[in-house]
Amino acid sequence: MDHSIVTFWLVVSLCLAGMTATWTRVQFAGRGWVAVYLAILLVAVTGWLLEQAAIVYLAAALWFLLIFLPGLIATRYNRRFMQQDYAGARRLAQIIRRLHPADGWIELPTIIRALELSQKGDLTAASETLDRFQGVKSLVGLAAIMNLYRITNRWNEQPAWQLRHREEIERNPDLFAGVLRALGETGDVRGLVEFYDGHRQKIGRLVPPASRDVCRLMLFAFCGKRQEVERLFSGNLAVLPAPIRAFWLATADLEAGASESAKGQLEALLPGAEPLLQRAIERRLARISLVPEPLDASAERVVEEASKERSHEERFGSQRSLFSNRARATQLLMAVNVLAFIAESCLGGGTNLDVLYRLGGLFPPAVRDGEWWRLVASLFLHFGALHLAMNMLALWALGPFVEFALGFWRFMLVYLLAGIGSMATVMALSSPTGAEPLTVGASGCVMGLVGATGSLMLRGWRREKALAAKRRMVLMLLIVFMQFLFDSAIPQVSMTAHLSGAFIGFAAAIFLRDRLTAPATGKPRPAG
Repeated sequence: MDHSIVTFWLVVSLCLAGMTATWTRVQFAGRGWVAVYLAILLVAVTGWLLEQAAIVYLAAALWFLLIFLPGLIATRYNRRFMQQDYAGARRLAQIIRRLHPADGWIELPTIIRALELSQKGDLTAASETLDRFQGVKSLVGLAAIMNLYRITNRWNEQPAWQLRHREEIERNPDLFAGVLRALGETGDVRGLVEFYDGHRQKIGRLVPPASRDVCRLMLFAFCGKRQEVERLFSGNLAVLPAPIRAFWLATADLEAGASESAKGQLEALLPGAEPLLQRAIERRLARISLVPEPLDASAERVVEEASKERSHEERFGSQRSLFSNRARATQLLMAVNVLAFIAESCLGGGTNLDVLYRLGGLFPPAVRDGEWWRLVASLFLHFGALHLAMNMLALWALGPFVEFALGFWRFMLVYLLAGIGSMATVMALSSPTGAEPLTVGASGCVMGLVGATGSLMLRGWRREKALAAKRRMVLMLLIVFMQFLFDSAIPQVSMTAHLSGAFIGFAAAIFLRDRLTAPATGKPRPAG
């Protein structure tokens, strides 16, 4: 197998997928990322046209340096920012700024520095820094002014400012949480509910998922829904500092009419709160005597729908961790695959066909002679480190969720059924009179997980009309389609194994009970 061709198509697939996702989610705010994707594609295509493997590998290196690495750091940045560790977030933003000097990353460290100053009580310096962004209509400029209103408690001025910048805000959904909070802080709960309801689809596409939940936090807290706020804090928003969580729980109680309970919580928080939180608490206490208006039926419906969407995302849209105790089968399978590759290396190398044959690679004549064990053994062998890495990364991405949904044994059943079934299909369609290649790899198993995920998502969509399930199902279809194109471009890759594995995984999951159904309380069932 020519690794440069595999690398080329992998880079092309990643760039096209990333470019599409970026434009769909952030549009104008992500033009810099789109430009980087296009530049990497240009390098890759140049290498392919000139038949220069070095240029193709350069494109892969550029993707790692300019896309993967900033994305990885951005994940840590988002976590630090949510934790309100502004010093740590600023350091990470400075690194990203060097790797991606566009889309607001150049100015972002300045804004975070202002938040850091306000956190320490230097409100004058922080305000002066943020005030420099007056008139800047980019995402980062608008975010700076929103933060200026927030740290100075000038909430009454923000709605008028929002009206003047309505078009820019509409193009930048990342600002919606700030809009929702301003409406809540000024007592316009009806306007808050209407804004959320009118922008539900855009909020549903925000990434990372915590951004969606911050919008829901504003809705639930200012509508007095303490139980829903608690559920948010047990999920993506668990990273928020404890005093911030307590503040929003007290806010929910206050808006629900439990003013005495809210007052006690806020007064208990006040002595140890940092300057920014102190000002927010004092604002709440100053309004403690105001009686909130009850929600009408339409507002209750919006809140109920938002709660349902959160539940759907938690069950159908979340990415499960490989390091969870609910991903033991995935961990075991990855370990077995790696150990098998170590054995290949010790016996002569993972690209040595004699070694692969001796260890159990699928060779149709041998299977027809009675060596049926090869249908299983071949699933754990790989042709070189790149083949192993691609399959293990895919197993890492897909396995934990399917195992969470099905449980250990049903997951293992789907994995092995898809793998053995795909190898049996390759065997059945092989020609006894022609050249019969040696087939190895966990690709059929992995594609079985793609098919199983699609099947589970189809069930979720039909059962609950869950948009999160529909989106994930469409993603699985896209993966199958891209795998088809990938296989068509590289003759050495077994399209038969991949497509049959996906079909078997899809069919198997139809008949298996899943753990994604929500009980009557609205909480997902535990998957142990």
